Amino acid sequence: MVVALIFKGRGSNPCALQLLFSFIVLLLGVPAMSFVLGEECDWNGSGLGHGPQRGVTPVYLRCAKGRVSWVYPGGALRVLLRLGSSGREFRGCIKASTDFAGARLFLEGPRGLVSLLDAEPTPRVQCFTSKSGQVALYLEALQKTPSAFPRLVAQFDYDLEALPRSGQLYDASQECRPCSPEEMTHAFCSSDLVTRGIIRSVETLEDLKVSELTVKVTKQLRESTPGDDLEESVENNDISSLDNEEEIKLHVPEHCGARRGAGEFVFMGRRKLGDLVLRCAPRLEDWAEIVRSENAKGSAHCVLHS
Repeated sequence: MVVALIFKGRGSNPCALQLLFSFIVLLLGVPAMSFVLGEECDWNGSGLGHGPQRGVTPVYLRCAKGRVSWVYPGGALRVLLRLGSSGREFRGCIKASTDFAGARLFLEGPRGLVSLLDAEPTPRVQCFTSKSGQVALYLEALQKTPSAFPRLVAQFDYDLEALPRSGQLYDASQECRPCSPEEMTHAFCSSDLVTRGIIRSVETLEDLKVSELTVKVTKQLRESTPGDDLEESVENNDISSLDNEEEIKLHVPEHCGARRGAGEFVFMGRRKLGDLVLRCAPRLEDWAEIVRSENAKGSAHCVLHS
């Protein structure tokens, strides 16, 4: 916040100087948190030194993904999520950190607050759909007065995906259907990881609401798209150092009922909430046929190979 006071003429003005002094004292007496409402993608703040009388602190975030970290929660936060300034409707998901504590998280709905995460969140991942291009999340501290001990952190990551411009509502079944050839070629060129592999096992992770595929890598086809920040490697799954014969773990929504299939597949995945999420998984022989056809046409956004 910048304040400019211009004095005209020569000599001192006692009234003006007294006004300036009073304004500075008032400004210094206001908690800094009242002015820092949020960053573009992430927000970090602390409840220490701010009493419950300050009310609800607004936080405005305008990115497709980011993180909210609230240390020593006190009072409340209202986090407003949007996909930039486009006003696009989106499907959003949040993932609580393993040590999430000190606060509860709610989704603001048309009829009131809907609980998403408690002090010990299970499951750790929750999803929602925007309304009028935005979602409001409400975090409430469990303690009225923040305490320096123990150190509590209410932290979660968020990920927003735009819905079709056609105005269609979110359809959970769309996450489970096979990809079309056009979707496969797009996924090959834009995914964070594309690899050939064999499914070794499928395990349900209840706390994340996903099925986890353990895949034996037989041939790595491509890694992150140009311009991606490789420093943001997937937790416990550094895709920038994969070699053949290593394993990767891919997540599929639990409601899709993923099963182990025989044979070799081409797995295309993207980073989401710190994990690799499967986008498309054609059989190798089917993908090889698409590669021959699309490369002959020259219509793909990148050179396809199998």
